[in-house]
Amino acid sequence: MLKRVVAGFFALLLLAIAAVAMFSGGWIWSTFGTEGVVSTPMGRLTGGSTSQAIVIDVDRVGGDIPYLPVSGTAALIATPAVGAPGPPEIFIAHAPARTANEYLTGARYDVGRRSDGDWTLTPVPGFRDLDPPEGATWEASAGGPSARLSLETQSPTTVVVMNADGSPPVDVLLTLELDVPDAVTIAVVIATIGLITLIMGLVLLRTALGRGRPRGVHEAVGP
Repeated sequence: MLKRVVAGFFALLLLAIAAVAMFSGGWIWSTFGTEGVVSTPMGRLTGGSTSQAIVIDVDRVGGDIPYLPVSGTAALIATPAVGAPGPPEIFIAHAPARTANEYLTGARYDVGRRSDGDWTLTPVPGFRDLDPPEGATWEASAGGPSARLSLETQSPTTVVVMNADGSPPVDVLLTLELDVPDAVTIAVVIATIGLITLIMGLVLLRTALGRGRPRGVHEAVGP
């Protein structure tokens, strides 16, 4: 009897582990898809009527799968907002704060901060127009109707978003894209472990709940 109780306990433990593993594998698969990529809309930023750029200080880029030691690379995608008065192309770049400050000093721009999913823009007054952004020393930059900026760094960085021709105002939609190439493999491995654990748990549970061995006719039965 004691062996069956112990077997039942371990069977329930294995079934619980299987449920968690299969749920986790399914969540990773549904979140990152077959390409290991997930996109998160970051909202719309509309700069002031005379500001030529929106500046965002990023404490950390890249990202992790929650509860798993797997990191990915991030990218920021900028597109003109619907009905934006500016040109159809956006320029976006990132660099250390010192480099960005050298480019922005004396110009008119907005500082963007995001808190609890909402953006606030603080205008910085200036007295000059920005120089063409192509001449600055950026770590990475991109331009076009849908500018995709890779943020392959774990260090603090400053992102500058502006119209491709430098005209004000800047009215842009931002999307954060996280690429975790190992996500699909991890999902499959976790789900497989969950399936194996499920089978083991069911077999052990059947053993625990099964009837005991029938007595033979030759076995004495006490009075």
